[in-house]
Amino acid sequence: MFYPLAKRAFDLTFALLGLLVFLPLAVVVALAIKLDDGGPVLYSQTRVGRSGRPFRIRKFRTMVPEADKSGVSITQGEDRRITRVGRFLRKTKLDELPQLWNVLIGEMSFVGPRPEVPRYVEQYTPEQRQILQLKPGITDMATLLFRNEETLLRGAADVEEFYLRYCVPRKIELNREYARRASLLQDIWIILQTLCPYWLGLFVLYGAVLVTSLALAYLLRFDFQTTPREHGEFLHALPWMVLPQMVLLFWRGQFRGLLSYFSLVELRQTVTALGLACLLQIGLWHLLGGRWLPGRSIILIHFLLSLTLLCGARLYLRLLREQYARTKPATPARPWRVGIIGPAEISTRLALELNQDSRTPRSVVALFDDNPRTWHKRPHDIPVVGMPECLLNGEWIGRLDEIIIALPADNPQRLQEVRQMLHGLPFRTTLASTGSVLKPLPV
Repeated sequence: MFYPLAKRAFDLTFALLGLLVFLPLAVVVALAIKLDDGGPVLYSQTRVGRSGRPFRIRKFRTMVPEADKSGVSITQGEDRRITRVGRFLRKTKLDELPQLWNVLIGEMSFVGPRPEVPRYVEQYTPEQRQILQLKPGITDMATLLFRNEETLLRGAADVEEFYLRYCVPRKIELNREYARRASLLQDIWIILQTLCPYWLGLFVLYGAVLVTSLALAYLLRFDFQTTPREHGEFLHALPWMVLPQMVLLFWRGQFRGLLSYFSLVELRQTVTALGLACLLQIGLWHLLGGRWLPGRSIILIHFLLSLTLLCGARLYLRLLREQYARTKPATPARPWRVGIIGPAEISTRLALELNQDSRTPRSVVALFDDNPRTWHKRPHDIPVVGMPECLLNGEWIGRLDEIIIALPADNPQRLQEVRQMLHGLPFRTTLASTGSVLKPLPV
């Protein structure tokens, strides 16, 4: 009883606050839409809400006027109906701002299943219709994991058929999972993930670790007896010490992969970035005569501490990931391009082995996983594109030469479904064993 009341109080408070705070921004967005093509600012559409009741959802218009009359309701890839301003609004999710009004009047919540159009809901099975017992929301776990839905749909011959057959069932299952353990804390966590993309979290974490290592370097250098003079020197040196490290870490691809995937590859990248930053800072110290930068001893201590703390943090996250996972069931001119179908833990292990083995011409360029939580992530800088059914989209023809199936042996039904799906596609198909060393075997 407490959760529904707390959820509604949360929705009312922050919807009203959001409408007041974002009113100036909404005016700017409305002017941009109007100046872009002169069409209407808002777009409304009938959606199915709680208990199957229809309501009108409101958004800032991102497509050409009357776009729903010139195509399907689902957009894919570079849909030409999306306007220039609309692409920016979709990318930043600013087109969702008017839905704060839907939340305020009780038609929607901040967190809940995204409402669908009536003709899609009509095709739900009786089991799927149980999701209509929940109040629809602006965001949910499906919104996060299908963040790049247009990319998933790119290349599909029939967008609606692909969406209803493969995307909708996964979205509903995610929302049923959410409903089983819904809480106000979980809602807040989903909202934070919606507002803060993964790369921003990486940026904040790396920045915090580097600032902390510089502060520790000062404390160690002065035997934990720093004076106001050292405090002022620390503040002046902070941008000169941290910014070069952040730029070089970005250059070495440290803001692309997942923190919890850490191996010799990521270690070399981190050492290279921080080592170059250290050399640059020492060079600047000599060039500037010691101004703006701390002493060379602090620069060296900072390098060692930042390297230790960053690598230690990533290794700790890797150990947590592996522990959590255990609780659950010479390069040619154009390498042999491989895609792997399987759970993240299995497929990334196999991908790392294949990419690092100079004896094999294979180069893993994409992973496909049934688990939506792994989609659009880049373990070891290899993209997890989406579900295996994405291979049915025409865009992968010509981009892959081989598909390796690395599914667990305890799910023969799914293995058979994947093999039937791949039948007739222009890919060489192999099956991988699931031993300690994964070796592709001919099907």
